[in-house]
Amino acid sequence: MTAQTARSQADEDEAAVLRLQDVGVRRFTPDQLILDGVDWTVRPGEHWALLGANGAGKTTLLRLLGALMHPTTGTVEVLGSRLGRVDVRELRARIGHVNSAQRVPQDLTAHAVVLTG
Repeated sequence: MTAQTARSQADEDEAAVLRLQDVGVRRFTPDQLILDGVDWTVRPGEHWALLGANGAGKTTLLRLLGALMHPTTGTVEVLGSRLGRVDVRELRARIGHVNSAQRVPQDLTAHAVVLTG
């Protein structure tokens, strides 16, 4: 690895909005694996969609990113802050999540809903 490559990698790492490294989640019993070995980086300006069958772990992943739960293994970073090492209230003030089950007035945009908290 050259110095330029290392510097480029460091710049990319710092620019990440979301980063999951080797994330695993087990629920209820040790053999009930929900997520295993998830590596994912989202950079500013990127748009992603989570698709999958029922029970695939989409909601679990979103709960991790919203600091509503912690991984069993691995690390989760949101806006440069590693979950477990940051004040969750401060982090939640900087992110928003609109649940599909949430009742939202028809005249509000998704942006307006996120801003309402």
